Amino acid sequence: MHSMSASRRTAALRLNEPKPPPRRRSRLIGAALIIGTLAIAVSLVTSGTVSLGSGAVSKTHVVPTGDVTVDFATAMVTDDRAAIGVDESTYGTPSDIEDPTAQKLLKKLGVGYARIALTLANPADSTSRVTCAAAGCNTSIDPSEWIKVMENAGEVPVAGIPDTLSTADVVAIVKRYAGSGSAGEPILDWVIGNEPEAINEDVATYDARFNTLYDAMKKAEPQIKIGGPATLGFDQPFLQQFLKDCGSRVDFVDFYFYPAHEDAAQLLAELPAMSQDLSSLRTMIKTAVPGRASSIAIHVGEWNFSADPGTLAQYAFTGFASVLDADLLGRILIAGADSLAWGSKNGPMSLLYGDTVATGSNGAPSGYQSDTPMPLYQAIGMFTGQGLFPRFGKTIVSSTSVVSGVDAFASTGPDEIVIVNTNTSAKRVSIQANGSNQQSAVVWQLHQTGSVAEPPVRTGTVTSATDSFKLTLPANSVTTLVMTTLASTQN
Repeated sequence: MHSMSASRRTAALRLNEPKPPPRRRSRLIGAALIIGTLAIAVSLVTSGTVSLGSGAVSKTHVVPTGDVTVDFATAMVTDDRAAIGVDESTYGTPSDIEDPTAQKLLKKLGVGYARIALTLANPADSTSRVTCAAAGCNTSIDPSEWIKVMENAGEVPVAGIPDTLSTADVVAIVKRYAGSGSAGEPILDWVIGNEPEAINEDVATYDARFNTLYDAMKKAEPQIKIGGPATLGFDQPFLQQFLKDCGSRVDFVDFYFYPAHEDAAQLLAELPAMSQDLSSLRTMIKTAVPGRASSIAIHVGEWNFSADPGTLAQYAFTGFASVLDADLLGRILIAGADSLAWGSKNGPMSLLYGDTVATGSNGAPSGYQSDTPMPLYQAIGMFTGQGLFPRFGKTIVSSTSVVSGVDAFASTGPDEIVIVNTNTSAKRVSIQANGSNQQSAVVWQLHQTGSVAEPPVRTGTVTSATDSFKLTLPANSVTTLVMTTLASTQN
């Protein structure tokens, strides 16, 4: 739960404008030469290229651009269908199992992956009952009940297990929840270990345990996917060695992201760090195991804009938190990775507000009570739609912004653009949506000005025959444009 941020590097790429083609001067001599010149001109217009000696002049197709430019015809990556997920910490009081309101809100949010930590009540006895392994969770509840809640909400359960368990213990758990003995749909995604550095576990020890448990789990249930090492930050040396030792096996590489900084400027500076971490990890995977790199996924298995108590006390209930959370989620998705935000009902670091064993209920602004949606909930909802508008698509397309403090993320199927304004002032921007057949967009905005997070509001529809829109982005806001045909918006 603490950041281990590596040194951050930023790089700027500049495009050099092409030099203009050389000019030639000609003297027109008589009517014949004039006719010849006209013929060349006709050739240029119709073919796009005219030969001039050994050189050629080509027409350049100018692609329209704006402050925010999206090319829906240029696919970048394809996301997992469950990529927008959460980590169900199960700390909430009352538990989600006994809380119909929480269950309805989780279903409305519509996230994909949902992680739960599992272990044995008695690790010395592989036949003992399975319990929740998260610190502070109610171990008297059968985890099968939590898993049913997840499945009823449309979530895809992911199970985490300690790497310190014996092979027999782990196989017993896996068979109970991934095999024919499972009470509901089998759990197909498993994570070995949790923050090994936090328990002073060195990489050599972890990697040896991972390989042993991986082989036993795959032998017991070949259909499951297994990942690790779930480092408590982007611990690059640890991850590098893990890929060297375990890259031939691992199905997905997992790390956590918790910035430790306290002021707004530092938190904003951590946004590109997320992108850098994801890019670095993808390069590391390709370098370590080039033959199977395309089959290895990346999970940000826990993340939040901060885990620092002071920072959370200052920002967790504000619109600034929703801006940070939405931007981080967008960066994970456009990198083709899977997001599991922490956590379901865990005080200031949560989707829904709730009392916790660790922090109690003190510190929340007036208006917050059990199950009040938090800024994190609303931020994720700008991608899932919360049942108000279509979910962000799986196919990520090219999107750029030239406005400082304004970040854009876009998908096709459906065509949507999510724009985050991290500035403390409103920005009037032009948005160029190329490659889409849609002529208008329904605009939804999240702009928290009070102490309690409110759901997104539909602010209207923008229309343009040239696919160029003008839009005002409020300070510290998230805007989702759902591209649509003009006719459909009039129905």
